[in-house]
Amino acid sequence: MVAAAAALILFRLIRQPPILGYLLAGVLVGPFALQGRFVSDTETVSLVAEVGLVVLLFAIGVEFGWERIRKVGFRVVVIGAVEVAAMISLGYFLGRALGWSSTTSVYLGAALAFSSSAVLVQILRENGQLMTLRGQLVVGILVVEDFVAVVLLAVFAGYASQKDGGAVEVWPIVIKMAVFAVGALVFGTLLAPRLMDLLDYLKSRETLLIGSLGMCFGVGLLAREMGLSAGAGAFLIGTVLGDTRHRDQIARLITPVRDVFAALFFVSIGMLVNMGDVPEFIGTALIVTGVLVAGKVLAATIGTFLTGHDGDTALKVGTAMPQPGEFSLAIARAGNEHAAVGSQLYPVVTLSTLLSSFIYPLMFNSHGAISSVVRWILPTRLKTEAGAFSSSIATARRAMAPARPAPHDFVRGVRSAAVSFGIIGLVIVAGVLISNAGTSLAKEIGLPPDLVGVAILAAVVTLTIPAGIVLWQVLCDLGAVFARRLFVRFKMGARLNFADVISTGVVSVFMLAVGVWAVTQLLQFLPVDDLASPVPALVMALSVASTATLAMKIHSQMDKTFRRTLLGDGPVTNSATHDGSAAAGD
Repeated sequence: MVAAAAALILFRLIRQPPILGYLLAGVLVGPFALQGRFVSDTETVSLVAEVGLVVLLFAIGVEFGWERIRKVGFRVVVIGAVEVAAMISLGYFLGRALGWSSTTSVYLGAALAFSSSAVLVQILRENGQLMTLRGQLVVGILVVEDFVAVVLLAVFAGYASQKDGGAVEVWPIVIKMAVFAVGALVFGTLLAPRLMDLLDYLKSRETLLIGSLGMCFGVGLLAREMGLSAGAGAFLIGTVLGDTRHRDQIARLITPVRDVFAALFFVSIGMLVNMGDVPEFIGTALIVTGVLVAGKVLAATIGTFLTGHDGDTALKVGTAMPQPGEFSLAIARAGNEHAAVGSQLYPVVTLSTLLSSFIYPLMFNSHGAISSVVRWILPTRLKTEAGAFSSSIATARRAMAPARPAPHDFVRGVRSAAVSFGIIGLVIVAGVLISNAGTSLAKEIGLPPDLVGVAILAAVVTLTIPAGIVLWQVLCDLGAVFARRLFVRFKMGARLNFADVISTGVVSVFMLAVGVWAVTQLLQFLPVDDLASPVPALVMALSVASTATLAMKIHSQMDKTFRRTLLGDGPVTNSATHDGSAAAGD
């Protein structure tokens, strides 16, 4: 904190971004400078950086809110996919050109693919652009990048642990991340506002602040327990709180905490840079930094342009992205622990991160000059065709995004089926997680774990019945429509009622089979040995009786929350009232 304070004052006096001062201060007082006189424990430094990142991402989520991010929509997915794919490919070919092995080159490409959420958001905030269209797009792209980074880190960790060279399963990691994100948003939207109302009722700023941070670290801890990023969990619950009526209160209270942890985070990142590696790797780091900056700007600009934005907006987004950060260092560190990755990877990536930090403030404000140069170089015909292409993409995007859901029965049926299926999945996942925690607690206090498993099994089955009934009705209606069309096509119109009976029977048998299979699969995760004994049977009956009265109400609330949060149905949330100029600018 002494180093952070001195750096902040100095860099404010010379009118430079404080982030640069924090990083430089970290380098000077870190374990690799001055023989580690001030700080010598790198593990503690890494822990401080991680805790700081969790608080920073939580504050970013509160500042934006999920509704604002959701409105950016599919565009950021396209931009993020183009950018990540381009940078991984570019980093791989760069590594091979430098004479590195294929494995090391893959790790280099992955390290170059991701930008620093903390640095980018801080720069956007300091320049007053966080709530503009540029800020919305950049934060949305960062969310996509963080998702991909978590998956890649898990894949690299699995690859490093492979003894026989077998393949690492990627889809289970992706599915786990998607389930966690949906669950955090739905259950968070369902429970967090009520908890915040309770904290606000106590009329204590301390209670509101500590309660908010408790939710931040609680969801982060849950993400960590599932093998995911704690920062991702903190960001998601932050977006949920950002859509509540307490958003402004939380933002005011969290700002000083955010500033403290931002200083700790950036100083800690600087401490991880080993200045002893500079003479040996500075040349390679300069080459990597040049490719990184040029590639990031070009890839993000092209991706943004392809989604229908004009050239100026695309260039603004592109010049906001060339800054590697926490995930880049994490990937490089993971590669450093792998025997097949060269030892030069981590020092090159860390030096490139530091060099990019000095270049980034200049790149961030260079879009005007770059735009003038590009307009001067490009021929008039090409500029006209590019403008027409961008306009056509934007028109098509608006045409494919109607203001309200399509009223077609088939579309409504598919949406209802998806919502019901999602509710069933979330209830089952929540039941398994609660069972794991409950059985451990039961063992500690001396209760039979199988009784906890029986109670949770009964509650899960009971709570999924309303969603199952809705799903059955929707599938019956859709099946009847297709069966009727089939009968008419084969000139059997006189037997349309028979078509309804057949479709209902087929759907009922299918749903029953799926339900039995789901229960048998659930029994593998719950410590249930004997359901026929008197005590387990009594516990199951009591659990069913206690949850049956709440099942329909819980299903109704989850259905509304699911539709509002993920599909945009229902009343507009509080965030829409302060979305103002950003939405208008889109």
